[in-house]
Amino acid sequence: MTSAIPAEPGSAAANRAVVTAYHQALWRDGDQGAIDRYWDPAAVVHMTDFEGTAVDVVREDVTRYFGAFTEIETRIDHLVAEGDRVVLHWTTFGLHVGPYGDVAATGKRITMTGMDLFRIAGGRIVECWSMWDGLSVYDQLGVLKIGA
Repeated sequence: MTSAIPAEPGSAAANRAVVTAYHQALWRDGDQGAIDRYWDPAAVVHMTDFEGTAVDVVREDVTRYFGAFTEIETRIDHLVAEGDRVVLHWTTFGLHVGPYGDVAATGKRITMTGMDLFRIAGGRIVECWSMWDGLSVYDQLGVLKIGA
């Protein structure tokens, strides 16, 4: 019988584990307390259309998403860690049941993909660059007609 060797704190493996646990707790399980557990209060977020402190930006994004979609599923497509940086490529699925920005509920199922680059220090997220395919989402919701 073998036992797992715990990752050295601050190692790429430990940082990868932080991002995995955070993503699963928040986006898979809907545990919004994960924001306070995994984000440093002084963290910086680089995300289009959101302004404020990192924790507030993340909380606003989560509130908007969970208010607009139900039957949420998420998966980690790729996870790459090097030093204090972790890149997360994710896909999320949901049923659009509430307003999402200016778009009223459509009852449509959507697939959203994105990538986040996290910087980890002391076992917490201290910086994040986040990008997701908004054009595809709005096309799926019927707001845009890409290629039409």
